[in-house]
Amino acid sequence: MNTLFDLLLKPFQSLQPLWGLMWISALSGIMMILVFKSTSNQQAISLLRRKMGSRALGMLLFLESPLTVIKLAFKLIVDNFIYLWHLLKPMVIITVPFIIIAAQLDARYSRVPLNADHPSTVTVFWENSIPENETIEPEAGTVISPVVTIADSLEQSFSFYGENGLFSLQSMGIKLGSTGSSGSIQIRGAEKSGLVQALLHPWNGSTEEEVLSVHSHIEETNYTILGGRWGWFTVFLVFSSLWAILGAVIFKVKV
Repeated sequence: MNTLFDLLLKPFQSLQPLWGLMWISALSGIMMILVFKSTSNQQAISLLRRKMGSRALGMLLFLESPLTVIKLAFKLIVDNFIYLWHLLKPMVIITVPFIIIAAQLDARYSRVPLNADHPSTVTVFWENSIPENETIEPEAGTVISPVVTIADSLEQSFSFYGENGLFSLQSMGIKLGSTGSSGSIQIRGAEKSGLVQALLHPWNGSTEEEVLSVHSHIEETNYTILGGRWGWFTVFLVFSSLWAILGAVIFKVKV
């Protein structure tokens, strides 16, 4: 999955991250509306929409007859429940790729690249015992605070700066960050990996043998759009929805 997104985002590597995020949002919106079309009963949805419209119009035309309005309102409520039932199957199917896409975008576009302006923190949880104190010399980046050790819970924490988007400390099995280019994954920790973790947590790497897990706190990023500060999920939700609406018009999808 990481390779697929790397290929999709390759043309945007030299541009601002927002362009890659909007590109994936556009693809997702079109893909989801086509999946909806292929997995839903378009004929039944179209018929229900016409019936619901006619019942709503009938309620306006027969306002002088309360009993008729009540009957039409009851039928309209029933139609709405049937309509929602027809939407259930395609929405459940769409949920699976939506979660995977969201996980990838969170890994790539939710955090500020590591640099010397934004300090970050990291906590290492050891599996069996904490190694003896050693001189901490990162291969990339700078440690800016003493290592705080909590022996009872087998954890060590400290703050650091990145260097060219990376922080690496091999003695603790730590490799955080990315090159910072658009579309690259920002590694934020490590854990005992598996297929589910790889799909839902692509921002985490695999731990070394002695390390149980690595957790980091890296500053979140926002994107300036129309004078506002938008998080990656807001950008994704808004632009994928707009493209889905456009796709529904182009491909004549009844929703």
